[in-house]
Amino acid sequence: MLLGVVGSLTLFIFGCSSEPVSQSESLVIESTLGLNAKAANADHANGFAGPLFDLATAPNNTVLVADAGMGISTKEGQNLFPLPGITSVAPVGTGVMWAVTGGAPDPTSDSGQGLHRVGQGKTTKVANLFDFEEANDPDGEGVDSNPYSVAALNASEALVADAGANDLLRVDNKGNVEVVAIFPNELVSTENVKTLLGCPGSGAGPCFLPDMFPAQPVPTSVVIGPDGYYYVGELKGFPAPTGASNIWKIAPDASGAMCGASSDCMKLFSGGFTSIVDMTFGPDGNLYVAELDSLTWFAVEVLQTGAGGNIKMIDMETMEVTTIASGIPILTGITFDKDGNLWAAQNALIPGLAEVVQITY
Repeated sequence: MLLGVVGSLTLFIFGCSSEPVSQSESLVIESTLGLNAKAANADHANGFAGPLFDLATAPNNTVLVADAGMGISTKEGQNLFPLPGITSVAPVGTGVMWAVTGGAPDPTSDSGQGLHRVGQGKTTKVANLFDFEEANDPDGEGVDSNPYSVAALNASEALVADAGANDLLRVDNKGNVEVVAIFPNELVSTENVKTLLGCPGSGAGPCFLPDMFPAQPVPTSVVIGPDGYYYVGELKGFPAPTGASNIWKIAPDASGAMCGASSDCMKLFSGGFTSIVDMTFGPDGNLYVAELDSLTWFAVEVLQTGAGGNIKMIDMETMEVTTIASGIPILTGITFDKDGNLWAAQNALIPGLAEVVQITY
């Protein structure tokens, strides 16, 4: 099943539109996938409705799952807090968490995009993030909001990476929203998408693109490092290049930083990664990066195929990158538990097959 792409992209790919992609190819939950997953959930031995978009570890060592069909669940599939549409969860303390809901089925309208505070047995929406995007549109690319990743600063504030709006937000429990950083478009190669579509023989729309094409960043992960800096990973939008996803390092006091132009938001890595969907710091202080698929999100979302995802470790002292796991089917989330075990969500978009597994390396 697809993560879901903006309709104009789908039309463009299959030659039904003569215009370039006009909206962000942000990662969104396909509504039919969610409905199919809910319908099938009664038959799921693991209890997941799916799709699964994020993993996190609570202070009591429970591995939590952002299950978009149901809400916040354990890795065994036990639902703890109903919150359909959830894309990410960030625990603060026992019984206190932040969560975001994404832009399905339409990131260009109010589809429930929001930051939620979970605690005392209830879930409270503290900020409507579509309203903020509609009023401000910080990247100037048109109204498009798909909150995809959340990181807890404390019990009163959280960071949100909006994959549609291409920005990083700081939001407090009163609903106040501040733009921390804005991520730029970049010219990238069209070679991968042309290869995937069998160009030039297939005659598909992208076959006629120039060698380089502007891609939106599509930030899909935010984590806070041991040094207090914020780290953001990109999916990288259409034309889905390989090796072009950046990782940004952002100063904790940044405000309205234009990434690449401001010293408060500079690249930790200029490319080198493919379709980043999640990141986490390990107990060793190193940064671990989850790539959805080595052939990019396009292979998974549009062609419904792929070669499997990778987990890579960045040594934060030497900046050396090591692949510690590969070939993980439809990888969307990773987390370390308190015992140092690494967990991953695989087959995360397929009803009945989505699961959380331990990665040994």
